[in-house]
Amino acid sequence: MSEIVIGIDDSPSTDDALAFAQRFADVTGAGLRLASAYNYEEWQSRAASHEFGSFLRRGAQASLDRHAASLGNPDAPTEALPDPSPARALHRLAERTGAALIVVGSTHRGPLGRVLPGTTGERLLHGSPCAVAIAPRGYADRSADPFRTVAVGYDGSEESEAALHAADEMARRLGARLRVIRVFDATRFGAPALMTLPGYEPNIREDYEAVQREGLERAVAALPDDANADAVFAAGRPGQELADRSRDADLMIVGSRGYGPLAAVMLGGATHTLIRDAACPVLILPRGTRNGVGALFTPAAEAASS
Repeated sequence: MSEIVIGIDDSPSTDDALAFAQRFADVTGAGLRLASAYNYEEWQSRAASHEFGSFLRRGAQASLDRHAASLGNPDAPTEALPDPSPARALHRLAERTGAALIVVGSTHRGPLGRVLPGTTGERLLHGSPCAVAIAPRGYADRSADPFRTVAVGYDGSEESEAALHAADEMARRLGARLRVIRVFDATRFGAPALMTLPGYEPNIREDYEAVQREGLERAVAALPDDANADAVFAAGRPGQELADRSRDADLMIVGSRGYGPLAAVMLGGATHTLIRDAACPVLILPRGTRNGVGALFTPAAEAASS
């Protein structure tokens, strides 16, 4: 069975992460695994304090048990992990268990209803071996709201193609509408310096914008005939525009940047901006897989066919 790993740290953001992960587990049939890192390294040396390490482990385990019980699933697997770096602990756990998704909450310092990853979330988003989802602050209070719209950022790259197909699958499973968003960054064209270049045409912006519109329309048209999808073309800064559009979405999916290690989440500039101001949960896919969250849906598909 595929698994969703939830990062637990006893802050209010834990409730948001739990609420989002539980909703996904209900829809996909994936299992939940709760994990908490405590600040201790198990070095074999005279300076090691194993009693202190055991004390910290018991505290972390007690927290995990409380949160598992709050889900109504006291037998859910839990992991109390000795590591000063929660992000590293979650990363290693995901690799060891083959998890399909890691879910964390936003820092309590961010605005209510917005995504703003804390230190753990930030570090996870630079090399995670599986998809990472960040729930906005206060999500637990509105987690009963239905999924109506799944939005996806699309720019024609291989990574955004993977995100598009993942989002289509998500929307189908969630019974939601798919919104495919392409943002034309007009600041890359028509800058004063370009005006002095030989052969510069004043209508280059319009031509390139038309090409991007056509690419978006082709991508949406290429989806299965029964896809419940619409295309949205916007102009502006991609990251900020996606963040603004997240106000009308229940989930935003984006791909990793177009370079970096395969099968790992790596952030680009637009995603960096998005995750700091999104109004709905954001899910970032690892690079190098066509559908980085496909494993989440396997249990549900097997149950439906049996």
